[in-house]
Parts: sequence; structure tokens; C-alpha cells
Amino acid sequence: MTKIKNFRISLRPREIARFLKAQSKLQITPALEASIEHAVNDAKRLVQPSAVYTTLTRSTAEKATSLPLADSDVAASVIAVTIGPALQDEIVGAVDRQDTLQTGLLEALRVEALHQAVQFVVRLIDNQAKEEECDLSAQRDVTEGPLLISLGSLLGTQRIGINLHPSHPKLPPHARLVWTVWTPKVRVKATAKSATQQAGPRPSFGGPSGRPEKAAAV
Repeated sequence: MTKIKNFRISLRPREIARFLKAQSKLQITPALEASIEHAVNDAKRLVQPSAVYTTLTRSTAEKATSLPLADSDVAASVIAVTIGPALQDEIVGAVDRQDTLQTGLLEALRVEALHQAVQFVVRLIDNQAKEEECDLSAQRDVTEGPLLISLGSLLGTQRIGINLHPSHPKLPPHARLVWTVWTPKVRVKATAKSATQQAGPRPSFGGPSGRPEKAAAV
């Protein structure tokens, strides 16, 4: 397992505005854009990203997890991130004040911060996958239930402040747990006889950069 704390993420005001327009049906005005910019700057004191993640070979993933792997999957990566509770506390305060605009703005900021925290880790794993000539699938969220408990236990999410209740497992709103799978890149063989046949190499996971169970620390 690899744990990283207090890494830097870049929040995108345009994506926050897009979320507000789609979810809250707000018109994007210069005043709202200014509020978004202020919220992004203020997030430096509110958002404290931490993550824990690991990558497992297919055989290990099948033994240690109940992830639904396809025949082409050769490995799986599991990622848990949190941005800390401070931003959620601000959201609760805005709800209590019945400040609809501020609530929507902070919720959009939370969505973007969690997305960027996940993508930060995904980029690290993607670099490893490329070395093994593999592609990563889109991330799939786990939010509750037995799979959340098993993956949370596998990662030790309590190390970054994500404590899951064994009877009613559910992620706090300031956290995400996702998984992604590795599949070999498809290659076209160079011989004339098999020019139309495609094949993908299966990674060996044998070198320092190719040992998924022990992802390189950052």
C-alpha cells in the first residue's frame, strides 16, 4: 500500500461553473464567476488531500477481493482519497443558514476537489501501467456495502481518516473510493500473414516499476 498526504491539486473554476449550471440550474454571471474564484482561493485552507492506494495482479485480486474482473483484465488498482472534513463543515454551516447559493458553490467545489484528488493518483498509476504496456479503464466508484468494507480494509482507509462502520458502511461525503483495471494494449503483428490479427502482451510485473502489489511511494 502507498499513502500520500497533502499533495497539491488544481481546482478548475470552469468545471465548478459547469457543475453549478447543470446541478443547480444557475446562470453563470460575472458575479458568480467572481464567487467561484474566491471559493477556489479559499479552498487552500479547507482542502487537505490524502490518499492510499494499491495495485494487485489478477491472481491476487481474485484471492483478496470480490471485484468483477473481465477475462482481459490483468491487474486492478484500488484508490481511496479524502479532502478532509473542513470543507464539509462549511457546507453544513451554509445549509444551516439556508444559504442556497453558497451551499451549491461549496458542493461543486467538493466534487471538483475529490475528482482532482482521484486523478492525481490515477496519473501515478497510469505511468506504471504504461511501463507494462497496459491501459487503465475508467474509474468505478464504490460508495457502500460489503465491497466497500472489503476494499476499505484492504487499503487501511483509517490511515487517512476514513473510518467505515462495519454494520452500515458508507463513505463520508468528503471521500471517494474507486477501482480501475489494467488491460494489455492491443498491438497489430507486423507479419503479412497476421497483419489483421491483434494481440496484446500480458505484463510480467517483474521489475521495480512492475510490481503492482508494492506501488512506488511518492
